Amino acid sequence: MNHRGLSVGLLFTLVLGVLGADWRQPPPGEGPDTAPVHQIEGRPCIAVDDLARLLDATKFWRADVRRLVLRSGTHTVVLTADNPFVVVDERTLWLGAPVRSREGELQVPVALVDSLPSDSTLVRLTYDSRRARVVVLPTSGRVESPRWMVQGDLTRIVFPADHADEAVVVARARAHFRLRFGGIFMGELPDEAPPGSHVRAIRSIAASGGSAFECEIASGAAGYRLIQDPARRRVTLEIAGAPADGFEAFAPESPPGERRLKVVVIDPGHGGSDAGVIAGPAVEKDLTLSLAKRVGAEIAQSGVRAVLTRSDDRDLSSEERAEIANRLGADLVLAIHFDGFVDPHARGATAYCPPALVTEPERAGDAGRGADREAAAPAGAPGRVSLLPWRDVSTRHAVQSRAFAEALLSALELSGQGPTRLRERLPYDLLGVNAPGVVLECATLTAPDDRERVMQEEGLKQLAVSIADAVGAYQRNR
Repeated sequence: MNHRGLSVGLLFTLVLGVLGADWRQPPPGEGPDTAPVHQIEGRPCIAVDDLARLLDATKFWRADVRRLVLRSGTHTVVLTADNPFVVVDERTLWLGAPVRSREGELQVPVALVDSLPSDSTLVRLTYDSRRARVVVLPTSGRVESPRWMVQGDLTRIVFPADHADEAVVVARARAHFRLRFGGIFMGELPDEAPPGSHVRAIRSIAASGGSAFECEIASGAAGYRLIQDPARRRVTLEIAGAPADGFEAFAPESPPGERRLKVVVIDPGHGGSDAGVIAGPAVEKDLTLSLAKRVGAEIAQSGVRAVLTRSDDRDLSSEERAEIANRLGADLVLAIHFDGFVDPHARGATAYCPPALVTEPERAGDAGRGADREAAAPAGAPGRVSLLPWRDVSTRHAVQSRAFAEALLSALELSGQGPTRLRERLPYDLLGVNAPGVVLECATLTAPDDRERVMQEEGLKQLAVSIADAVGAYQRNR
């Protein structure tokens, strides 16, 4: 390095002390991947320190020409105070307004973010004018304002989305139908539904690392389907007013209003001589117990009594577990497990709940719908008492169990702990359990990412919080 280069390097170090080497932290409430935008002379601008932080760039200041160079990987951005032109790599761009200096820091017109190189070596930035911020786009990109249309008996909502294949339905109840996208929502939602829509309302809800929406579906709607179209960068939600091929049914409806919830029984799977899944250092029986204790502590904070079927490493038969839940008069039962597959690509969580094969007391008026319901409650006898084998008693709570399963999977998806799956079948762990219940395979231990997450203290804590949140949502029935 020559003497001039050395002096510039020293000058750069000194100037950083004046300008503030401790880069500005995001305002409270904003994540580390956003930065605020301010109006300078009527133009939206971002502070250069914030820009450097988002780009993970180093700064080189030339005081003699009032020029700042940002370097991120192989890319350079050259900014000059009071100059509307900027040099990005070898391109000269006009920003429409000059770079200004305010209180010793350069303020850059946000027009720059749309002109930055779009390759894998540089993060993607976008200007969110609605929230007055610059955002680092995830690899999933963005989700834009949906188009809401009614065509006869079909309601269609089209979401422009960079990665349409990542869109999933995470809750299927009409009152709280939820969609999750990998991308960040950068648009606006309509204020009201168009006339004749089967979707009464739609709102944005919190989601980790993406965006999510909750729809209120009319009670008369018969089914839905989600159409992913990655080639056209769009996701279409269709709601049909009558049964049709290719449309899925909504989740069974439970009575409105808050649910009674005094005792929740948590059943840590396996134990004693039954280790369950073993993958590397992860042993299922130990993880289920550790997670169950955390979930119990989280639930207890809401005033609900949480009881574990086992609090140490011991063998318990399914009959003993059911007996504990029934003796306590459980209002809800959660059996905790972790999955394992031969396929190393398999990952995520799965919830198992009893199938709705019999008529619940509060839905006796629905008896006779479908072959299964007819077999369980013959037509003409809606008030008739059905005798069930002891092992199948949990099926009488199938609708409430499905609602709990939906709440669990929605909480996991929205907190970025998916993908999730729902299976309607009577699992072994719920044989003889006379209460709403779900068997939750919380993660897949044979999947490296899942295993690493749940083996860490923070990962297990986040999982416990999500499960407790789902219990609260089930209780509130919303």
